[in-house]
Amino acid sequence: MPLPSTIKHLTILFPSWVGDVVMASCVWQMARKKFPDATITAAIRPQLASLLDGVEEIDEVLPLDMKSSVFVAAKKLRATNSDSIILLPNSIRSALIARLARIPIRAGYKRDGRSWLLTLGVTVDQQHEPTPTSGYYLHLANELFEMQESPSLPTIGISDAQHAKALNILKGISSPIVLLVVGASKSQKRWNPKHFATVADALHDMGATCCAIGSPDEQALIQEVVHAATAPIHDFTQSGMTLGTLKGVVQKAALMITNDTGPRHLAIASGTPTIALYGPTDFRWTKYACNHDVAVLADPFLPTNLVADDNPTRCEINNIPPSDVIAIAKQLLT
Repeated sequence: MPLPSTIKHLTILFPSWVGDVVMASCVWQMARKKFPDATITAAIRPQLASLLDGVEEIDEVLPLDMKSSVFVAAKKLRATNSDSIILLPNSIRSALIARLARIPIRAGYKRDGRSWLLTLGVTVDQQHEPTPTSGYYLHLANELFEMQESPSLPTIGISDAQHAKALNILKGISSPIVLLVVGASKSQKRWNPKHFATVADALHDMGATCCAIGSPDEQALIQEVVHAATAPIHDFTQSGMTLGTLKGVVQKAALMITNDTGPRHLAIASGTPTIALYGPTDFRWTKYACNHDVAVLADPFLPTNLVADDNPTRCEINNIPPSDVIAIAKQLLT
């Protein structure tokens, strides 16, 4: 059953990870198509709120801490006076908060025993092998908006202020710029810093400028790359860069070399060529149909009936040799 056409104020509750927010861009785009005159509010983790600045389809951004008390979160959500909400997280907690917020129409996937908290529940077939998360969000949107949109690359807007701040950070840095994303949420997803240094040295020799991006907490990790390299590497961890500013920096880059982590998705949305390194995380979870996103697998010969997540030894990320990454990078840069 689709959402009713009488909706005046739709809230979209977003997932907790950068990549998932970007992969869900089809939801807010389709929501605006379906309800051109409705108010659309994005409820999102405070740390991710700047990602949605400059997204024209969204009218309001509500920073919402989902890990706080469910009553506190529900009170804040209730203040939007929304008549409907789409829950992108599958958790029962998110559905409970929406119910406590007394939002009349609560839509999302029937998952994790939360069907009784939803007024519009969407079923999804059980997957027997990894499939793109972006398609998962697209299926939900097609069902709720009664549309038949096909898979497409994500997009994300940027505000003028974010663009200006990005230009200021990159001031004086010569092109072509190669962004190195050294960190990741889990240690087994991080390629060896010495490998990144080897790649940076090779790309410097061909005229590229390498810049390492990450959170301030990742500075020590990035400094391992800086000290292991002979070429100069710009460390952006102390530049005051927010996720919003990062959108502008990514747009100006000629290439991103990254672990399987959030900034990769910003590169896809910006059209920036990307080399993504995959260890014990199956690339099919986040696969895009495009030519500027190159997946480099720790075990490219893993049978399709096996999942990389279940084979951590065979898919050890440091099985990827720097020479492979250098060769691909040179092709993309030229």
